[in-house]
Amino acid sequence: MDFALLPISKDSLEWQCSILKLGGLTVLLNCGWTESLDPKLLIPLIPHLQELDLIVLTHSDVRHLGALPYVLTKYPVSCPVVCTEPVCRLGELSCVACLEDREKYREPAEAYEVDDVLRIFMSRLTTLKYRETFRISVNGRVLAACPYPAGSHLGSAFWTLHCGSLSAVYLVDGTMRRGRYLDGVEVDRLRPLCRGSAQRWDVLVTAPVPSMGLPLPHGAHHKAKPSTSKAISVARTVREQCFLEETITALRKGGSVLIPADVAGWISEALLLFEAAWGQDRQLSSYPICWLSSVGDMVLDQVKTRLEYMGQEVLEAFESKIGHHPFVLKNIRIFQSLEELIASHPLNRPKVIFTSSQHLDGGDARELFFRLSSEPKTLLWLVGVAPAGTLARQLLEDFVLNYCHGKDYRLQQYLKSALPDEELRAFYEKMQEQASEPAPPPEFTVAMKAEDILSVKGEDPKVKEEGKTEVKSEVKAELKIKEERKEKKGNKETKESTLAAAKGNVLWSPLGWPSSRTAAFQEQRTESDQYGQILTEAELRLWKVQDQEGNKQSQSHAEGRIPSMVFTGIEVAKEEAAEWRESLREHFREPMHCEVREKIVKVNCKIRYLPDNTLEPADLTNLLQLASPRHVVLLPSRGNTSTGDMLKAYFEFSTQPEMNRPAPEVHILRPKDFPLQLALRSSKRKMQITNDLWPQISYMKSLDGVRVARLRGLTDVAKPELGPLDIDLEETAPPKLPRQGHCALPCLTRFSVLQWDWRVRLFYNFLHC
Repeated sequence: MDFALLPISKDSLEWQCSILKLGGLTVLLNCGWTESLDPKLLIPLIPHLQELDLIVLTHSDVRHLGALPYVLTKYPVSCPVVCTEPVCRLGELSCVACLEDREKYREPAEAYEVDDVLRIFMSRLTTLKYRETFRISVNGRVLAACPYPAGSHLGSAFWTLHCGSLSAVYLVDGTMRRGRYLDGVEVDRLRPLCRGSAQRWDVLVTAPVPSMGLPLPHGAHHKAKPSTSKAISVARTVREQCFLEETITALRKGGSVLIPADVAGWISEALLLFEAAWGQDRQLSSYPICWLSSVGDMVLDQVKTRLEYMGQEVLEAFESKIGHHPFVLKNIRIFQSLEELIASHPLNRPKVIFTSSQHLDGGDARELFFRLSSEPKTLLWLVGVAPAGTLARQLLEDFVLNYCHGKDYRLQQYLKSALPDEELRAFYEKMQEQASEPAPPPEFTVAMKAEDILSVKGEDPKVKEEGKTEVKSEVKAELKIKEERKEKKGNKETKESTLAAAKGNVLWSPLGWPSSRTAAFQEQRTESDQYGQILTEAELRLWKVQDQEGNKQSQSHAEGRIPSMVFTGIEVAKEEAAEWRESLREHFREPMHCEVREKIVKVNCKIRYLPDNTLEPADLTNLLQLASPRHVVLLPSRGNTSTGDMLKAYFEFSTQPEMNRPAPEVHILRPKDFPLQLALRSSKRKMQITNDLWPQISYMKSLDGVRVARLRGLTDVAKPELGPLDIDLEETAPPKLPRQGHCALPCLTRFSVLQWDWRVRLFYNFLHC
């Protein structure tokens, strides 16, 4: 088939991952995951990994690329991965933040580690700029992929895919409205005329609208009403106006405001809004704005350096105002941990807290919700429609849709505590024993040979092992010459130390370099005094104590007393405990005790719904009408088919006489459906024109570079067939076209002046593929 789509994710509102086959080539559309990092969700993807020719990424959050480090680390995937530069850098920080937020309260994830994330995003991704085409050739077929601005996140893009005469558009989670630092979807690139021809897109793949089917208010992106408040006057839309009004009211009543949001998503827009409001009204400076994230400072640095991906308004302001940067935030403070936040701003004081885990499934957002939900003055914002089964979705249905004022929930609380000193000591000694034992030599297949392993171990390379090749004679001769030279020198001590070091340093393959071999090297560094004399352990401990307790030492000297140089048993024990604990944290990951408790959470706080900046139903219909594709494919979503029904009804009862194009065919994918397959190749029309006619044909060129012309013809045959038809061009004859086809080319919309006195013969033929 020309087109096939296999959705890996059964709920595109929760995470997105699909396999697209276009013209015989296979493309993975996003590689998202949920915050649970459950490998079972990716089971349908594993059999198709070897077939992939390209992977495209649209957004920088875990929902769109969270499974990429896992797939590229655990499985041999060699196809290129393309995305924009901000998606690569912010996506790396999103995956790191997901792992760190999980490790704060749960056991470490077994899917991948932080090192895997850094290695994958630094070496495996190919970054592109907007409107830069990436081409791959597989078995003589060329696939061209090009990103264009999508407008929702920094660097987010929708992709156009071309393979031969087939074309497809992948557009998910975009916005058509201009934000505070980003422009919307580049609609001009979706129009068919912008492709250099009047040909329509074959397929447009998109996601359903999250708010469809729920009685939620629409029109949040309309222009804001005038306000007398200084802080609220900075709002541009009704959504921002309500957001600021509710937040400032809760702060002035003495309550805190909790706003869960993704690290690299909508939070940048919210920070700019609050920075403008707090800068406009100085009375709000008593209410701190806190961003609780372990990677918040790095995310902000990455956003600051990506001005070329921001909107036209930001670029003009940056060029006109010297030293002005929109993301130099003066009223926002970033905290790395919850303990640091509480130490600086206690929870009983009013404040605004941005934190990760948008759906309250884990991380600091869930812990803060447990601590603040019982207070009636607290305000919780639910940004967007959360997927079914999450805590945020349950709160949305109870407090927003059903107008509940208070309810008790039985929820799971994840706790993590340190192990006792005895267990830590036993764990540390066990890890030391494992590290001191020489590991067996690995099986070398590429870079090493049998004689190299034997020479490192200090054994005789003449010994043959079963199943291994014999050592070459040249290598044997070189080894004999080296041994004779060593015996002549008679340096036995040097030889023994060399053999001992060689036995301890077993060659191994470093992470990320499977074809390389190296040996672990450790240098024992010693401390010395100002004269170069090496300090003993007792002198080194005394020196550390003197630096830490300098005031006590100086006071004792002033009183004429000599400081005691003898350590008590308790002090020595404390020093040793601190040393082995520090060594444990430096060389090995410190084990923690993790447990899950059932907790009754009494929710009495205010909960409000805030629409996100994704497409609304009216935006989606306008976008599809402008793009005018032949087929529209909606990705699956559990319990949400109202978007597809709405689109079908819209195109069925709406007329487009000015476009003169048939309505697109809407395909709704459901979680249990089979892969969608479409035959996109239509009948080709071929015209053979005689040589004397070519000089008489003229074309008109439009502003966007499309060359147009129109031919009117009259058939000589009364009953046209599918075979060659004789068509004459006459001066005054009206255009009489056959019923089974017409001679006007479908891509020609205008006509130029032709000399109709020329009578020529055309051969018109239908070719079916």
